[in-house]
Amino acid sequence: MELDSPIEFHILMNPQSEYPPKIFLKILKWFCPTKLHESVEGDLWEEFEFDLQRFGIRRARRRFAWNVVRFFRPAILLRHTNKRNIIYTDMLRSYFTITFRNLYRNASYSIINIIGLAIGMAACLLIWNYVEHETSFDTFHPDVERTYRVDQTSIWNPEGGIMGSTGPAVAEVLLKNYPEIQEVMRINTPGGDVMRFEPDGGVPTVFMEEKILAADSNFFNFFGIALQEGNSKSALSGINKVVISPKAAARHFGEGAALGKILLWGENKIPLEVTGITESLPANMHFSFDYLISMYSNPSIKRFDWSFIWTQMVTYIKLKPEANAVELQYKMAEIGERNIKPTFSRLGIDYHDFIRDKGGWNFVLQPVANIHLYTVNSNNRIGAVSDIKYIYIFSIVGLFVLLIAVINFVNLSTARASTRAKEVGVKKSLGAFKSSLIGQFQVESITIAFLALIIALGLAELMRWLIGPLSDVHIPFTLWKDGKVFWVLPLTTLLIGFLAGLYPSFYLTNFNPAQVLKGRIASGLKNKTMRHTLVLIQFTISITLMTGSLVVYQQLNYLKTKNLGFDKGNILVLNAAEKMGNQLESFQQELQNMPGVTTVTRAMTVPGGGAFEDIFMKEKDDTKLPIGQVKIDEHYFKTFGLSLVAGRTFDKNRLSDKEAIILNETAVKLLGWTPETALGENLIYPEIGKLEVIGVVKDFHFQSLYLNISPLVFLDINSPMWGDQRVLAIRFNSTSPKVLLESIENRWHSLSPDVPFQYSFLNEALESQYREDERMGGLFSLFTGISILVAMIGLVGLVAYSVEQRKREIGVRKVFGASTGRIFYLINKQYLILIVMALLLAMGISWWPLSHWLESFVYRITVNPLLFVLATIIEIVLAVTCVGYLSYRAAISNPAKVLKED
Repeated sequence: MELDSPIEFHILMNPQSEYPPKIFLKILKWFCPTKLHESVEGDLWEEFEFDLQRFGIRRARRRFAWNVVRFFRPAILLRHTNKRNIIYTDMLRSYFTITFRNLYRNASYSIINIIGLAIGMAACLLIWNYVEHETSFDTFHPDVERTYRVDQTSIWNPEGGIMGSTGPAVAEVLLKNYPEIQEVMRINTPGGDVMRFEPDGGVPTVFMEEKILAADSNFFNFFGIALQEGNSKSALSGINKVVISPKAAARHFGEGAALGKILLWGENKIPLEVTGITESLPANMHFSFDYLISMYSNPSIKRFDWSFIWTQMVTYIKLKPEANAVELQYKMAEIGERNIKPTFSRLGIDYHDFIRDKGGWNFVLQPVANIHLYTVNSNNRIGAVSDIKYIYIFSIVGLFVLLIAVINFVNLSTARASTRAKEVGVKKSLGAFKSSLIGQFQVESITIAFLALIIALGLAELMRWLIGPLSDVHIPFTLWKDGKVFWVLPLTTLLIGFLAGLYPSFYLTNFNPAQVLKGRIASGLKNKTMRHTLVLIQFTISITLMTGSLVVYQQLNYLKTKNLGFDKGNILVLNAAEKMGNQLESFQQELQNMPGVTTVTRAMTVPGGGAFEDIFMKEKDDTKLPIGQVKIDEHYFKTFGLSLVAGRTFDKNRLSDKEAIILNETAVKLLGWTPETALGENLIYPEIGKLEVIGVVKDFHFQSLYLNISPLVFLDINSPMWGDQRVLAIRFNSTSPKVLLESIENRWHSLSPDVPFQYSFLNEALESQYREDERMGGLFSLFTGISILVAMIGLVGLVAYSVEQRKREIGVRKVFGASTGRIFYLINKQYLILIVMALLLAMGISWWPLSHWLESFVYRITVNPLLFVLATIIEIVLAVTCVGYLSYRAAISNPAKVLKED
């Protein structure tokens, strides 16, 4: 054994002794000039032994490593003339030269390889950006790891569950009784309303605004949100204060100053002083607003501040650093008995009876950073949420697309082995090592990967522009803001190139040079098993994704077309009708007399708008139930095509109907009645007294199909029951709804010129409930299409090369009488067999995931095996379409010309 230094000799002779890190010894030997190496290494060794005595082995090794690093100064490195560097540099230059020559010589296959890989990488890049964006929600708030939303039992759902809101009184109970809590903050949702600005001597600006929230004074400090103007500490202190977004400021004040101006809120024109303007709010927060009102500016807050059942509040807590969230959540279970039960007693409600079927009144601490992706069931009343399952789904889809692209590369590389066989044979016969040949092929593979990356960056931006309009998913490209992309992307590309070239490298370098030079390897298609396996994987992935897209489409179509129990077509809804005040009834009558209008109804809300829950008590046995209540007039059931199974509807000529109710069938069942026996029975509402049941309406889907049918109680529009919100629903048979809409809008503005005209068509509003799933389904379908495109690109390249290599065989078969159809079948038979095999694999792989996804819907389809067959037929049609021309051209080629060339 040849030893290059005294230290190596010392280590060999004293294996048990303590010595410097070997890796740094090798680095020193590699880069240090030969003339200096022995003396420098000796000096470093002496320093190491001195450090060993003073500091111990671990610190001595760290100092040795640092001393080696310090040695590499430019003046030293420039004196190093290691011939091995020159050799490796020349070798790499040779590899790159051969690589670009081969790419140029085989331009068509190079383009197929690079474009296929680029599309796959672009799709992965977009999905990576989507995943990064979705998982970044609320991660930037100060002390986010100690910040939680307080969720509780869904008290308005007969079956319980968890909801993301609480009563106003919960915050005080938490802060007073649990020292682990550092800070509490609440957000209230007053709902959409009119915001006015009336300048002195100027034209008022009036807008119907939806993004209105109210919050406690510590909101900005709690979430770390900065103000562009104003003082964040005092902006929400006191009453009649509002902080607005830059967009809201521009709407009302243009380029003028906003601070100190007075906005008028709502029908009562509550004055709000503008005390701040926010910076542009991040898109990755679980809430957004244009108007943030100081909490007690909302009159309802003071009225219900004591309540645990007025669940219009979102409550947040920030724990002290040493606090344990799990232990605190366990302790919070006592709130029900200790704090909530006494308030129920004051209301005359039995607490235990109320929560009997709900599993108790429980509280759950939801980490704020998890709200966006993990609260589909508990929901988020102040913003939209997504679902972590979509992160998993799209991550898998991205990997599938990239896998298909890599398979294309491997297949084309091995299929073209015959054109490289002689090159490998000659190099081996001239003494080339297998390792150097593998290195050459790996350089080619990695070069193709980096060329694909360059194209992928442009394709990703192009795809992002296309995806927005096609799927209504607008994702900001934020990857460049994250520094890790600048090392993750090159390293990932290097890994892709290495893995994609691994099998071709070893496959091509295993040729026996003697056999190759004798012409014994005529075709790179000899080893078909591996290639067919890879093609089978491609087809399986494509059929799986296509079937998934079909299932998503069918489920969403089922939700949109399912019979909801009422007629949703040709209904125009006018929102915020209560703003018309005393003119509303006369306006309703005018609408009824307009040409093309069938019926008009006035109500608190329409199907799909959500009910307003409250607690009602059964008269005879004190059974108490949370039931959604809706105030309607006598035309409501006729307008929506609802049918009564017993009793009658309201009659405006009967004054007693102000204290009458109509129940749906679900409410009747929960109360233990039948439709017939329910008539004449009474429910009790504390502030009104007895409410007589005069009718039972057939069950219909008042809420979205994500939910079961809930109990409903309908009250007369003039009932003393709370609830001043009004909408007008207009059923029309006009062939020109645009003309009718213009007439209605003109009349609206003539009666209420300062109230914005807001309308919607009921069928469109109902379909919008499924918009999020539609967007995700559209995005899934787009990426499925991309995966199929990449697979077809690879298949075209593979068949093109197969036809080229088999042209002599095809010529011979034609000479012996093979028909064009027979030749066509011969070329494509293997791929048809693989597609059928892929069908069976796809069914086994995807049946459970698809069924599991459908289980998240209350009303759903079942997975139909015919969908797999349909996806397979589509795959066959696409495959035959893509390769059909190549196969047909080969089948009709002149055999004499082919054989003459050979």
